[in-house]
Amino acid sequence: MDTFVHLLMPILVFLSYECFSSLVSVESRMLNSNKVFSIDFIHRDSMLSPHYNSSMTTEQRKRRRILGSISRSHHHIKRSLATTDSGVAVTPSDGEYLMKIAIGTPPVPFLAIADTGSDLTWLQCSPCRICVPQPTPPFDPTKSSTYQSIACNSQSCIYPDIFTGCHVNDTTMNGPCLYFQGYADSSNTTGFLSTETITFPSADTVSTTVATFPSFVFGCGYLQFGSLFNGQGIIGLGPGPVSLVSQLGQDIGHKFSYCLVPETSETTSKMRFGADVMGPNVVSTPFLVKDPPGYYLTLDGITIGDDLIQVGQDVIIDSGTTLTWLETNIYNSLRDALKDAIALSPVPDPEGLLELCYETEQALKLNPPEVVFHFKGADVVLQPLNIFWELGNVTCLAMMPSEPDNHSYFGNIAQINFEVGYDLQAKQVSFAPTNCTIF
Repeated sequence: MDTFVHLLMPILVFLSYECFSSLVSVESRMLNSNKVFSIDFIHRDSMLSPHYNSSMTTEQRKRRRILGSISRSHHHIKRSLATTDSGVAVTPSDGEYLMKIAIGTPPVPFLAIADTGSDLTWLQCSPCRICVPQPTPPFDPTKSSTYQSIACNSQSCIYPDIFTGCHVNDTTMNGPCLYFQGYADSSNTTGFLSTETITFPSADTVSTTVATFPSFVFGCGYLQFGSLFNGQGIIGLGPGPVSLVSQLGQDIGHKFSYCLVPETSETTSKMRFGADVMGPNVVSTPFLVKDPPGYYLTLDGITIGDDLIQVGQDVIIDSGTTLTWLETNIYNSLRDALKDAIALSPVPDPEGLLELCYETEQALKLNPPEVVFHFKGADVVLQPLNIFWELGNVTCLAMMPSEPDNHSYFGNIAQINFEVGYDLQAKQVSFAPTNCTIF
């Protein structure tokens, strides 16, 4: 802990020591009775998102998502803001989906990135020493009657998945709990670990709530560097003890799910808390927790028609990654099997990003063979919309090869029209084929 504090000293000196005056130690938390509720799960490129850019074409948005997926899949590579030849800016590790929450009393609404690959929920707070620009003012804890700091000498300051400690000038060791959270693209946030009331608004208005929980542990960020991932903060949905789902715990049965609609749909994807994934064709597979944080599923093999590809590897299921990434040899075998089964002539992707592309006008005749991902104990049958993606004049395989030293991902295109449920207590992920437009 002392090593952590001294390493952060150049950053922490920016934090005003006067902020330490009102300290409240939080040792335990009580939640309400069991709740089941649903909220909008908003794609950042949808018209409901404040980041929607009407001047961009649908193809430009999709190309940006591909490049964001490329950055996100290379966790060990630090990338700066890049621009493609088509003029589309790419932020490393872009989040794909936004959740609307409200913090404080009275509740202040925020639209933050949902991230199953991290645990801490945090927002930028006022007065910010260094903040990333956002469309609304940072959260002001002095205007909330339910805000409380966590004391750095309490058990509530200790979490295995984030760096926490006391300020270097806090000789009494009873000041507020400082935290530091870093991300793969070198973005990071530093601030006070605190508790607040978190409210989930209805889809229509912030004034109508569907669920409220007191004493939610979150990061009040005063120093941010890098990217804010197109949101106003991060909502950690990972498996760790400080994640949103872990904190709401038995009140939501340790469960959440989402249902991603096709891109052509005029409806919004949904996230549901507290309910089991139901249906006659639901299948479940255990998840593992490894480093980097996330939900790892064991992929035994992939069937393409009558061809079985042996895999025997763990992949990360991630709503924030567009494409599905597979180890190069496995990807090559899948691509070649699909190519042999489809009686059409491939064409190159004009942008040179994806392989196995066909002219969109002829793509209606693709009729690809059945593709089944054989996770441990769960066969997930993918439909053509989970496998191929229309990009203007071409329709391409929505998968890419991953180098051996990188991670494999089961991306969000592959998850469209499935209710994907996470049960943190049973440690399993479930899939149910669903028409997500009426979920």
